[in-house]
Amino acid sequence: MLKKTINYSLVAIGMLSLSACTQNPRVLTVHQQNTPRTVSRPAITAPIQQPIVEEEILLGRGTRNEHVASRVTVPQNRPTIAQTDDNKTAPKTEENTTPVVRHETMERMPFPVDEYRHLPKRGRSTVSGTVYLENSHTSEKVTRNKIKLWLNPVTSYSRQWYEQSYLGGYKLSKSDKRLYNYLKFTYSNGSGEFNFFGVPRGDYYLTGEITCSQECGFNESKSIRLVKEISVGSGVTTVNLMKNVP
Repeated sequence: MLKKTINYSLVAIGMLSLSACTQNPRVLTVHQQNTPRTVSRPAITAPIQQPIVEEEILLGRGTRNEHVASRVTVPQNRPTIAQTDDNKTAPKTEENTTPVVRHETMERMPFPVDEYRHLPKRGRSTVSGTVYLENSHTSEKVTRNKIKLWLNPVTSYSRQWYEQSYLGGYKLSKSDKRLYNYLKFTYSNGSGEFNFFGVPRGDYYLTGEITCSQECGFNESKSIRLVKEISVGSGVTTVNLMKNVP
């Protein structure tokens, strides 16, 4: 009987211990700090742009403004654009051209019969003027009496002479005799004045030659050939045939 009582007591004590543990549990609470989360994003780099250089290009002259320019943009790695050459000279004309003398002889083209067949040989127009040389240092006008002048119609045949002989300095082979049927000749007076009468309208090379020496600034006597392309209309055409020397 005593043993059963002891066993019941042990069982009761054990149940009381278990109940106490169940009613008052200890809860371990872990407090976490809410720290902001950092999201790593890939770095974005802007494209590298080359610096731009502004540069002016000279387009031309001769307007109301002294320089007419257009502004454009160019990369820095190509800062230089086209450049203009301000040292270019104006094209030469008959009056200031100094023909170059060459020793080569060039053959003339065949005489263009059909081209000359359509040219009139007589007309009613007059060509008047003065032929002289002008010393570029002293402005003295030099002329001679009886300077021979002639009018040569502008054709493919005469243009070859003008470009290759007068301007190019080459000596051409002998001209075709039929050419003289279309040339007109005259002589100047002591003042260098001249007249052509009965000239058909059209385009011509007016040609003359003056011999000059010290008064023209030369050390020796030289024969200066003068050529000018003219257009003859109705009535009187006035023209001066001159050249600056030396």
